[in-house]
Amino acid sequence: MKKLLLSTLLSTLLFSATPEQVERYLSISNADEQLVELELQFSQMQRNLNRNREEAPTYDMQMLSIRFKEYLQKHLSENEMEEILQQYKNVLLLQFVSASAESQKDTEGMEKYLKELESDLQAQARKKLVRKISDEMYNKESMTVMFDNLIKPLMENAPGGGQLSKELLKKSREAYVKRMIEETQKETLYATRDFTMEELEELEQIAKSPAIDKETKAIFGATAYALQEFFLSLAKRYDISKHQPGQATQ
Repeated sequence: MKKLLLSTLLSTLLFSATPEQVERYLSISNADEQLVELELQFSQMQRNLNRNREEAPTYDMQMLSIRFKEYLQKHLSENEMEEILQQYKNVLLLQFVSASAESQKDTEGMEKYLKELESDLQAQARKKLVRKISDEMYNKESMTVMFDNLIKPLMENAPGGGQLSKELLKKSREAYVKRMIEETQKETLYATRDFTMEELEELEQIAKSPAIDKETKAIFGATAYALQEFFLSLAKRYDISKHQPGQATQ
């Protein structure tokens, strides 16, 4: 047993991603800006929920960034993180990251573009290819992790949550993942609107790489870990009846 513990400890110390690698990744992937935006959004949500409430619990939003980085460092090895960083030397991937960040700020433009695509029969091949890219970069398995680690515990710890049926939780999970897939596909379509078909084909190959798969799983896992405690702090103020259709109990 001692030998096993020492071996695990040694492996962790030798091969975990370094803090320097994590900081480099956050910078080039635009994740650092997204973390700041996340902190601002949830800080506002917390203020709104705590309004007119005495002794309302307050979660330190700076913990989101700390926990996010901690997860990446623990769940990606030094070699794995280096593989991911190497991918970001690709100019096309950097262009996609930049375009994605900009497109998220332009919801009006995105809706207009998507409506135009609906009537464009020549865009079908483009839409099909972009959906493949989106499904690789934001895969269903990783989205399920978000529900299981954030939404489900929130619902189960809310008033009345102990009586939720397995069937309702299953339907809620399916609805959440379906909505996430649809949203990420829309955002990817808009973000890549100026990419040529050749560039999209190259981007698809990047999206299929093992490094991107590792990155996706790590990022979704880190996001869930970063938000877990905050979501649980909201549980007592979460009204299931307002967020779930039909009966919430057995």
